[in-house]
Amino acid sequence: MENDFLTFSNFELLFFSGLALLMFVVLFISKRFIPYLTKSESKKNLIKQYIAIFEVGIWSIFIIICIQQFSDSNKLYSWGLFLLLMLSAFWILWFSIKDFIAGALFKMNQDFKEKDIIQVNNFEGKIIEMSNRLFKIESDSGEIIYIPYSKLSNQTIIKVHPGEMVLSHAFTIKSNKSDKAETKIDKIRFEILSLPWASIKRPPKVEIIHEDESGYIFEIKLYSLEKQYFFKMEQEIRKKFDV
Repeated sequence: MENDFLTFSNFELLFFSGLALLMFVVLFISKRFIPYLTKSESKKNLIKQYIAIFEVGIWSIFIIICIQQFSDSNKLYSWGLFLLLMLSAFWILWFSIKDFIAGALFKMNQDFKEKDIIQVNNFEGKIIEMSNRLFKIESDSGEIIYIPYSKLSNQTIIKVHPGEMVLSHAFTIKSNKSDKAETKIDKIRFEILSLPWASIKRPPKVEIIHEDESGYIFEIKLYSLEKQYFFKMEQEIRKKFDV
């Protein structure tokens, strides 16, 4: 009886091992090349989003077939595969629901709502969506930051007053060499701070990124409380310093 429990067919073992290797290669190649079959970015993102779920489903079906095949000839392998399947299922389930649970607990707190301005670690921005799994904030530069709720559980979240959030806007200009670079930078900064829309809390940044015989190229970063002022500010600077 004990020998029957441990016996197995070498052919079956080699066959399913080879099949597993073939599946791994096919899935690996598919994940790399399938997204390039379409030019639509939305379809590419959709494929990348669901290809992992498809892969998990394929491997789960494969393991179930292996368990069924080995259950008659090799109970030791069948129980091992069954245990592997259960551990994988538990890990996938926990990975899927932990953000839902953390999100439900976070929303029960009711201290935060959409359009609030918060700071998490080095990120600061406005809450634009509180979905079931993700927390979305928009930074001052317009970037969208996605934070899973489970990542917020051990983080300090600071609620920022709306008047304290300063937005930024960056652009480049080419200026002549009528002055030294340092003098030109000081003049640009002074001109920006003279504008009524510029933030006093955060001074502008002006850096030289290229210099040749014809002039300088500066990268300028403006700060203001409202996005609508950036176009006016950029136009004023270009009018006086851009060539």
